[in-house]
Parts: sequence; structure tokens; C-alpha cells
Amino acid sequence: MIREYSETVPVQYEDGIARFMEMDILVDPRVFIPRPETELLIRTVVALCQDRSLLCPRILEVGTGSGIIPLGVTRLLPAAGVLSVDISADALDVAGRNIEKLGTGGIELLQSDMFGSIGAELEGTFDVVISNPPYVSDKDYAEADAWVKAEPMKALRSGAEGMDHLKILAASGGRFLRPGGFISVEIGYDQAGKTKRLFAEKNFTGIKSFFDTNGYERVITGWKHG
Repeated sequence: MIREYSETVPVQYEDGIARFMEMDILVDPRVFIPRPETELLIRTVVALCQDRSLLCPRILEVGTGSGIIPLGVTRLLPAAGVLSVDISADALDVAGRNIEKLGTGGIELLQSDMFGSIGAELEGTFDVVISNPPYVSDKDYAEADAWVKAEPMKALRSGAEGMDHLKILAASGGRFLRPGGFISVEIGYDQAGKTKRLFAEKNFTGIKSFFDTNGYERVITGWKHG
């Protein structure tokens, strides 16, 4: 029997599963559906850690959604410790179920609006800040198809230019990094120049782009020194 799917509800929501990095990720309308671009973010961070012999890095993830970033990172770096935060209690529930099902340990969840609820005692203690934040502009969201709009709007939209959350990451990310640590973010197809300037203004150095399979600068990294 051929199954029929809705024209307005993503297949992943109907099935309750999204395939990502050879994992069956539980998803429902409370969380953003994993995209292939986020695998580039994960593998970039892992490669940078391995290049510097950071085999047990301490990582702060901002905006975990379904939990794919800590799951992906710890599959490749099993000794990593990850603190993952999200503003949404519903998203954290989904992430918690995925971590219970697929996790290798070392992942902690915390409800927080960006950096807001992360204790001051954790400042300067992380090797990596990683995030796939909301980065869709108001214009792009208005033109998105129904499948995209079936996903949580808070996980997608980020102001007129799609830069509101990236600005917060640039402004506050360095505060939680130890000297020599780095920040790595996923961005929209047209946001590389703006993101690099934000990082430079906040004194990140060695700023670099990583390209997705469509040729877009999709991941930006920057280093904290001093």
C-alpha cells in the first residue's frame, strides 16, 4: 500500500522521525527538522577539536532543538562534554528523549534564552561555543513554503535581516570561552559577510568560512585569544 502524505505537513512530522548522521531522530511540531547543513557544522567543530588534540572538549551549544548537535558531536568525540541550552521546554523534552535513546553520555540540558540562564561561574570555561540559531529573515520567512511554516517559528525567524540571534552569539559567546577557544555557527545563505564583521568587531580572530554542498558559506568560526 502506498502511503499518502500531506502537502502542508512535513513527512518527518507525520513519521515522527528524521534521519540525520545515520541516526533516527525523534521529531514533532515542537522542534525544527534537522537539515544536512548542520552536519557540516558538527563535522567542522569536531575536525577543529581533533586538529588541536582537544579529544575531551567542553562545549556549550546554544539552541539545541531536537538535540542533533550534541548527539552528532559526541558520536564523533565520545569524551566530549556538552551543555546544550534552549529557550523552549518543549524542545528540551524532545532533545531529552533523543539523548536518552541515542546519547553516549556527557550531554547536559538547560532551559535558557540564549546565554541568559547560564551561570557566571561557567564564564571562561568552554573550549567551544556552537550554535545553529534561528537565522531566517522576515522577508525569507514570508516567502517560505507551507512545509517550512509548519515548523516552530521561533526556531526559524530572527528579525528583519535574520541576524538577531547571531548578534547575541557574537556579543556574548566569547565571555564563555576560555582563551584559545572558538565559536562556530551555522548561518543563512547570504549572511557570511555580516557574520564575519560581527565576529571581528567582538575581537574574534582567525575567522574562517566553511562551504556547504551548494557553494554557500554556511559555517563561520572565530577564535578567542588573550
